[in-house]
Amino acid sequence: MTIRSLPLNESQGAGAPRMGPLATLPVFYRLEGRKVLVAGGSEAAAWKAELLAAAGAEVHVHAETLDPVFLSLIEAPAVSGTYLWRQRPWSEESFTGMQMAICDAETELEARAFYNTARAAGVAVNVIDKPNFCEFQFGSIVNRSPAIIAISTDGAAPILGQAIRRRIETLIPPSLAAWARLAQTIRAKVHHRLSPGPARRAFWEAFVDKAFGGAPEGNAAEALISHAGRVAGTPAKGRVTLVGAGPGD
Repeated sequence: MTIRSLPLNESQGAGAPRMGPLATLPVFYRLEGRKVLVAGGSEAAAWKAELLAAAGAEVHVHAETLDPVFLSLIEAPAVSGTYLWRQRPWSEESFTGMQMAICDAETELEARAFYNTARAAGVAVNVIDKPNFCEFQFGSIVNRSPAIIAISTDGAAPILGQAIRRRIETLIPPSLAAWARLAQTIRAKVHHRLSPGPARRAFWEAFVDKAFGGAPEGNAAEALISHAGRVAGTPAKGRVTLVGAGPGD
């Protein structure tokens, strides 16, 4: 058996743990085209449904009536994803084919029933504002998609998470979203021109510097790809130092 030692973080000494304890695992989950269940027609449920649809999910809403905010959300053209309003309460069959399930339960009894039914169906579950019936949480987000920053306090202090989000919002310009999309567009062509190594790293470091300097210009993609080609054609510079060690062979 071969055991490979991983390098320590520069801020860690020998013997220090590589990672401290995590209250929850931060995960970014693809939902495009996948089915999710939202039970309840409240404004709180509408906010969760809007997040899920924004991620491209097919949102199945089970509620006999909808809050006006929720109704206007469903009736408006979706930016991404789709809504299907089932004008009836949720049931055991509602969980079939679902990737996750969210409920705004009116009573503790309903919360427990929804949680247990989801667990039995193997569906990840979140009951709004009831941490004991949640397998995952919705944190605060800074949306510069495809660059997304999520903040969670594991329910300990939601207002702290909101304050952190506001601080980050002031540091991350809205134009960063355009730069992130631009990186997606040119990545394959840049990597075709630049092999892994210092030149490729230098290109992306320069890209990041530009990303915090304002919105990209209309011809930014072509200019960056041309720049990558010029970098690829530039001979690598190096230095050789000869050290004299005195007379000898």
